[in-house]
Amino acid sequence: MRHTSAISLVIAALAGLPGQGVAQHALKDHRFWAAPRVNGQRATVWVLPGAASANPIRPNLRLTVLSATRPTLPRLSWSQTDVALASAFTVALLIDAGQTRSLAHGGWHNFRETNPILGSRPTVGQLNTYTAVTELAVLGAAAAAPARLRPWLLGAALAVEAFTIAGTTQQGIAIRF
Repeated sequence: MRHTSAISLVIAALAGLPGQGVAQHALKDHRFWAAPRVNGQRATVWVLPGAASANPIRPNLRLTVLSATRPTLPRLSWSQTDVALASAFTVALLIDAGQTRSLAHGGWHNFRETNPILGSRPTVGQLNTYTAVTELAVLGAAAAAPARLRPWLLGAALAVEAFTIAGTTQQGIAIRF
């Protein structure tokens, strides 16, 4: 049942993303840089046996190189603040995951996980999966968010992780990666 709620959460997060982002539009506008081209129909020449032909058969296949430049990949315009907040969130998430993994390795003696998605005693594999999905979901949502909303989203995610680390540290769990 724990996996069902985690999968539902991921599906709900992905459903909220826009249908076609910048990358999808760029893929629709691609051009090939070199492509073979056949001019019209190939001329099939039949030569009767015994009749001399002055024109040898030549292939009508040419390679055309387009002079168009490569399409540029879409660039995310993240400010230095956005990058710093995303980096700090990543570090905080890894610290939180390290603390929780140490509890899972120790058998959860006198402790339990308070995250309802993970359940009270998740395994190390479940923790690793949750950490990866959370990282991708938060950074993906930040990339899809408008530039003015991005620092607020990353700041809120960082605050949640900071409070989680502080609470776990107050219970006597060391900071680990």
